[in-house]
Amino acid sequence: MKKILSIDGGGIRGIIPAAIFANLEERLKLASGDRNLRLADKFDLLAGTSTGGILAVLYLSPKRYSASQILEFYRELGPILFHRGLGQRLKSGFGLFSSRYKEDALYDFAKRILGDATISEVAKDCLITSYEMTSRKALLFTRSDTGKYGTLADYRLCDIVRATSAAPTYFPPAKVYPISSDLLRADGVSEDNIPFRNLVDGGIYANNPSMCALVEAVKLWPEEGVRNFLMVSAGTGKAERSYPYERVRRFGYIGWLSPILDIMLSSVAETVDYQIKQLCKTLDCHGNYIRIEPSLLNADVDMDRATQRNIRDLADAAQYFIDHNGDVLDKLTDSLI
Repeated sequence: MKKILSIDGGGIRGIIPAAIFANLEERLKLASGDRNLRLADKFDLLAGTSTGGILAVLYLSPKRYSASQILEFYRELGPILFHRGLGQRLKSGFGLFSSRYKEDALYDFAKRILGDATISEVAKDCLITSYEMTSRKALLFTRSDTGKYGTLADYRLCDIVRATSAAPTYFPPAKVYPISSDLLRADGVSEDNIPFRNLVDGGIYANNPSMCALVEAVKLWPEEGVRNFLMVSAGTGKAERSYPYERVRRFGYIGWLSPILDIMLSSVAETVDYQIKQLCKTLDCHGNYIRIEPSLLNADVDMDRATQRNIRDLADAAQYFIDHNGDVLDKLTDSLI
């Protein structure tokens, strides 16, 4: 049976799956007796969008960071990533005229912990979502494509992290070059003449990348069939913010700016969850799909609320899920072992 891990987008709310998977990795180590085991060792395909894409890349990194280390990376990164001084607020018109945050912090962080490792170097198959704004096409970063197209489809992991999380209005689009561009530079080709990707967050079409991951799995292992896939799909906390009629009816262009992204991301994730559940129900393999979607409890739904208090609240929400779903995590551990 092929095992798939898919992680949704959600900004700083990625702390929730990061904490749950840190706990799951410890359970796997205990059950297997292998203290060097890593979460990615027990899956055949890892997929992610935005913050989920960052997590997937970190789990797959050739540096083999533990899930606990990755959780600490998130605690460190959040306040740095979602920080903007008064100068940035004024320059961006408080997010109305340009992106709310600078991209430097995320890229510097990714470069520091991932170095120049590329997607062709990861140990397992993967799928990380992004969207190409110039050609208006979905771009899925996969290890399998590097086997078919070589350096034309090979990208540095730090660039993939930047691309998959370039959420519109939050961060500028990512200007990303394939590894093949290094050869062009070596040959003296002008930077202006080297093709690049103009990428934004894959959450605009696949905030829950589970269906994309399932299609990729079918492509990779056509002989297996859907019945022979175990899918673990993790959300970043169920968004339950309500928009009453009397408020929504007054929305104009400005009024819709804030809620539209929240609604779009959560509705896309819910739709994919419904699709996979119905598919598994039809094929009588509903036990092959596990959706982890904790309640946010006291944590804020905003994906850029990276205060120390909200980070604690997100970690508490994850711990509450762990404490009240031990049977689910034990069963999952048994399935993975």
